[in-house]
Amino acid sequence: MANRIYWLHALTPTHTGVGRGVGYIDLPIDRDAVTNWPLVRGSAFKGVWADYYGATEPKRKEKEGDRFKYPELRAAFGVSSDATDNAANSGSLIPTDARLVCLPVRSFRGTFAWCTSRLALQLLHRTLDLAGLTGLPGLPPVLPNDETCYVLGSGLLEGKQVFLQDLDFAAVKDQPEVEGWAESIAKWVFPGDPTWPGEFKKRFTVLPDVVFDFLTETGTEVQTRVKISDETKTVADKALWTEESLPAETILAGVVACDRVFGKNGVEIKVEDLLEKFARDKATGKPEFVLQIGGKATVGRGQVRCVFTKI
Repeated sequence: MANRIYWLHALTPTHTGVGRGVGYIDLPIDRDAVTNWPLVRGSAFKGVWADYYGATEPKRKEKEGDRFKYPELRAAFGVSSDATDNAANSGSLIPTDARLVCLPVRSFRGTFAWCTSRLALQLLHRTLDLAGLTGLPGLPPVLPNDETCYVLGSGLLEGKQVFLQDLDFAAVKDQPEVEGWAESIAKWVFPGDPTWPGEFKKRFTVLPDVVFDFLTETGTEVQTRVKISDETKTVADKALWTEESLPAETILAGVVACDRVFGKNGVEIKVEDLLEKFARDKATGKPEFVLQIGGKATVGRGQVRCVFTKI
């Protein structure tokens, strides 16, 4: 089995919803049942990943003579069974859910901060370690109280304070573990970029767990939408609703594992080769590309950078 880490970096607000909600938000985003943090389900990611490579059902079943024309697509993303083909499978590429790593929050200095927490880093550390990534930074010490946060440099500082939305914190600097995580995440999410790793480190902050939990519930984007009646040019009856989105600049991470690949019709596909083929941009060969994830694509939602980190 081979693994890759995949990172999702929202370029526009992203709505991966769960249908109609029961609270004041009509169309909420999907959340983890335990932490209540936003996430992107592995099934949602796998679907748009397959679509990026044109892995439609007819294409995966297309044949040339007695052989399948696109055996890699069948092996990677699976195929359903029908009357003429009983070799149904769900595909060898197995993505986990993408969990929240950094939530962007409006800042008095630096415009916005990429916020995480010690618990979020701890969960990320466990995920990366289980996937086989080595040389990971250690966890920073627990913050002394809920009115403090870790920062790097002075990009977010107003004096010795950090102001995020209507919250203020006393800044704690010069923590090597925090610097290690900032450098590592910047390297993984913005590989080879000359500018954005520095911008990320200036805006990186580690908040108390309880504050981070609060911001994951209140710091998402909630937009009021309406439908206009063609006849009256006013809001149509019962056509006013609210929908929630992950804000642009949100960063999430998950793991893609490649299970055994069974050759068919003389075609032998190696696990590592399969991952290598589908973890790259179709045109440039770089380990990143842009996907359309979630709903509301016609109003510009769901543009997400997908970046793969090789183990």
